[in-house]
Amino acid sequence: MKSLRSRKARILNGRLSSVLAVVFLGVILYTGSVFADGKTDVIVITADEIKRMNVQKISDVLNQVPGVKAGGSFVSIHGSHKVKVLLDGRPINDPTSSHGFVKFDLVSLENVERIEIYRGKGAMKYGDDASGGVILIFTKKINVFNGNIKSYWGNLDTSHYSANCRATKGALGISVSAGYDYTGGYQVNDDRKKRRGGGKIEYRPEKDLSLALSVDYLKDERGLSGRPEYPTPHYRKESEMFSYALSAAAKGIVSETFLNDAETKNRDPDRGIDNSISVKKFGEDLSASHALEKWGTLNYGAAFRWGGAEGTRFASRDEHSVSLFAADTLPLKRFPVMLSLGLRGTVYSEFGKTLNPEAKISYKKDKRTLSFTYSRTNNTPSFYQRYDKTSTKEPNPGLDMETTDNFSLSFFSEISQRLSCGASLFYNRITDRITYVLGDDGIGRYENFGEVNYKGGDILLNVKITNNLSLKTTYTYLEAIDKDTRRWIVAKPRHRVYADLSYRPTPELSIIANLKYESKQYTRSDNKTSIPGRIIGNLRVEYSPTRMAGRFGRLGFFCEVKNIADKTYRYGDGWLAPPRTWISGFNYRF
Repeated sequence: MKSLRSRKARILNGRLSSVLAVVFLGVILYTGSVFADGKTDVIVITADEIKRMNVQKISDVLNQVPGVKAGGSFVSIHGSHKVKVLLDGRPINDPTSSHGFVKFDLVSLENVERIEIYRGKGAMKYGDDASGGVILIFTKKINVFNGNIKSYWGNLDTSHYSANCRATKGALGISVSAGYDYTGGYQVNDDRKKRRGGGKIEYRPEKDLSLALSVDYLKDERGLSGRPEYPTPHYRKESEMFSYALSAAAKGIVSETFLNDAETKNRDPDRGIDNSISVKKFGEDLSASHALEKWGTLNYGAAFRWGGAEGTRFASRDEHSVSLFAADTLPLKRFPVMLSLGLRGTVYSEFGKTLNPEAKISYKKDKRTLSFTYSRTNNTPSFYQRYDKTSTKEPNPGLDMETTDNFSLSFFSEISQRLSCGASLFYNRITDRITYVLGDDGIGRYENFGEVNYKGGDILLNVKITNNLSLKTTYTYLEAIDKDTRRWIVAKPRHRVYADLSYRPTPELSIIANLKYESKQYTRSDNKTSIPGRIIGNLRVEYSPTRMAGRFGRLGFFCEVKNIADKTYRYGDGWLAPPRTWISGFNYRF
């Protein structure tokens, strides 16, 4: 027994040493990509940084943050897909989905002012379903007449058209946007068509008084090709979402109101599937802050949530919750240390009461920050998981919440204009995990099953090699293991690297070579099948000639090639990934 214990201890110490070595290396290099905000360890990406990245999708922006992995409709932080994404204060997670997929197509990168990323924290203020963290996206204030027209085309019958315009008159500002995307896809029944439109009205009569109303619409029609071994050549999916938001601020009190109305339809005549689910989510958040002199700053607020759902295979359902939260941020005057303690209490109509703490202590001197954070949050099961019935899933109305405890130790530093740094250790423990359990008859259901631990570390690197050449790299080490079975969680690579080598020979031309690496991933929960590690190369080029700049705007050209080597590979969930793809187009900013 002692030898077995010592062997386990050696394995644990070896893994911990690997993580510590990675973090120590990051500290030695004093390196980092995006940087931390001056007061907290939140990662902030500005509009200027986004412009220098030469990317066309928000997922490519998020993938440059260590620990973050994003796709067209999903995002995960340190292995957890439970990430709350808010656009100007309202969530854009898909309420009809099983795991909180994100409607990233509602976001136009041209309109983004900044992105704030809270890894493993933020639930104290922003509520449930944020065990992975919170991502806040803020659009630009409407203060001048400007906008853009963008279009690009590519292989696989790909095309994109979008336009944005903002204008003001006195205290009133108006913004409108529209977009259309289409691709024929790279497999049978893999086509996608997306349409979006939106508008925003702002009214700012005084410095401490503002009012903003936003309305956005997105329709997504696509085929689902299925895995290569289980093709679904006739499966069609259609989703539609209206999103409304009303934001008001007066005398230090902020009100955020939203309503999301979404519907998803699935049809596959080969398997007898023809069902739909529609979900409405309403929310109201009130928050304020108050200076307590010697006792720091008190931030407090209240939140109300209501959700209703109905589907072709279940009767209408509705539920609600009420929350109160408060946090005190206290600076210690004798030392460059900041202490923050917070608490959020929630009463649910369908679940038990919860009381979740969040605590952080941070040390800041010069341009270096060291912080330790602990937070607890709950992930509520979706309407789809509890009530919807499909050909392969039975409902489980008794499904309960997950509970997550997150611990993180983070270091950030900016040494000079050429070197900055960041490193972190994290440990996330999920209990009563919501898991799809497949029965012997091929039909399963979601159940609260076991405990999962996500632990690891990450580092960032941002080096300005010369005035024209810079390197930006992120690395994440992740262990994602089910505590009961000791098996690896599906689609969780142990190692992940993202690197951008940027060359700007002239102010008009930008060339970025990108490299992505992910190690082996299991594709089944029993760990019987896996996909090998892979390295994928990409290239982005943007050219904005000065002679194309005129009185009314400036015209720029760009192109992008992904999977340059045309590798055949699969994602971690077993689905076939795209071959070499390319796009080329223009962007006219005015």
